[in-house]
Amino acid sequence: MSNTSPALGTPPAVARPLPATKAVSDAPPPVRTGHCQCGRISYQVSGVPDDPHLCSCAHETRISGGPAVLWVGFPLDSLIWTGPGGEPKWYATHPTLRRGFCPDCGTHLASVADGSSMVMVTGFSLTDQSGIEPLGHSHRENAAPWMRITLAPGPIVLMSDPRVAAIPVTGGPSA
Repeated sequence: MSNTSPALGTPPAVARPLPATKAVSDAPPPVRTGHCQCGRISYQVSGVPDDPHLCSCAHETRISGGPAVLWVGFPLDSLIWTGPGGEPKWYATHPTLRRGFCPDCGTHLASVADGSSMVMVTGFSLTDQSGIEPLGHSHRENAAPWMRITLAPGPIVLMSDPRVAAIPVTGGPSA
């Protein structure tokens, strides 16, 4: 019997150990930060974002005042509240689900289910949303009818556009 590969006529490759490299799991998990509108409540989470999705359930649309909330999951044990306001105020929207919000500005920041090892943070409270894209849309049947068609019915208008700058600002604390 020959010690050559029949197709190439060369000796078979000898298995050699690969050079030592740092395993991906040994790398520190990526850290992301986020905060409320006024900045009193801020946080950091780490790990790979899990289950990024939009939700249009009645709770989300009422709490956010918008057509959907973008949720992104992270390990609960990676969550650290870092701002001067400490931890958010928590409100139970279900018997087993709490939602955290800033008591000063009202920004909806997080949701934790009893017994869960995950915290869901609102995607737009994250300082950097790069690499996060919704993979699904829960309660889509409850979404506003126009949301089934498009999220941007008109052309994109930048805040620097003179047409936007000409719109008078009304209401708010300085009005």
